[in-house]
Amino acid sequence: MQEPFSPSFYRRLQQLKIRTRRSFLGTRQGTHRSLRKGHGLEFSDYRPYAPGDDFRHIDWGVYGRSDRLYVRQFREEQDLNVVFLLDCSHSMAYPRGEGKFELAKQLSMALGYVALTDGDTVSYALLGQGSTPKYSGPRAVNRVARALHDVEARGTIDMLTEVRAALAKHRIPGKCFLVSDFMFEHEEQFATLDYLRSRNFEICCIHVLSPSELSLKILENDTLVDAESGERLEVAFDASAKREYAVMLAKHIEALESYCQRNGIVHALVSSDENVADIVLTRFPELGVLK
Repeated sequence: MQEPFSPSFYRRLQQLKIRTRRSFLGTRQGTHRSLRKGHGLEFSDYRPYAPGDDFRHIDWGVYGRSDRLYVRQFREEQDLNVVFLLDCSHSMAYPRGEGKFELAKQLSMALGYVALTDGDTVSYALLGQGSTPKYSGPRAVNRVARALHDVEARGTIDMLTEVRAALAKHRIPGKCFLVSDFMFEHEEQFATLDYLRSRNFEICCIHVLSPSELSLKILENDTLVDAESGERLEVAFDASAKREYAVMLAKHIEALESYCQRNGIVHALVSSDENVADIVLTRFPELGVLK
């Protein structure tokens, strides 16, 4: 998992920042604009002077024009709570040898490093396999790498149940990355995303598929294997069946894209044969995931 993470790649990641469309409360000083007003650098508003206010925050220009005392308020900058929800079900390891789950882990680690170097708080929910502690500071990237290195995609999960359990530990909302192949029913997808929205998280869906899934080469075999249960089925796909499957896959992806567009969610569809550096350094900034 370490191969793509060269010193030059790390240096380029340090120049990026997790993009958010709105402000969140944090737990400590950071670099993101917060909902809390205090003594930051960014001017926010005026309010009438009250006994005990710091005289240094009185705007004497306003006093000269209105003969009333007003103090300047500033927007505090705090850390951002960044949560990665990583789908660890068996389908993420299918088809074998195409690196779908490996890319999912690499993207999660790269985005986590961006957040850590920017002073944010980062945690990973390994859906179906527990959660990591919360990390802070760029040096924590080594602990993140160790936590993700040995994780394998296995078993079946109930996505909504797993996400609910993972977020039970998070009182403060923030930025949430759901990294999955989304190979589950639309009703479960939308229920999961609705729950994340109800918790006031800003969501980014990173949709990882393999080249053979996207090109339909998985239909060239006589035997199909259920990616979740492992059940094997002998089939024969003619040209008509392949076209029908292609339409179904396109509709499956389109339904998720449409939901995301309606609800202000970034949807990033990536193939597991893409280079992690190209995705993070070029495509993610273009999509508004990073800046």
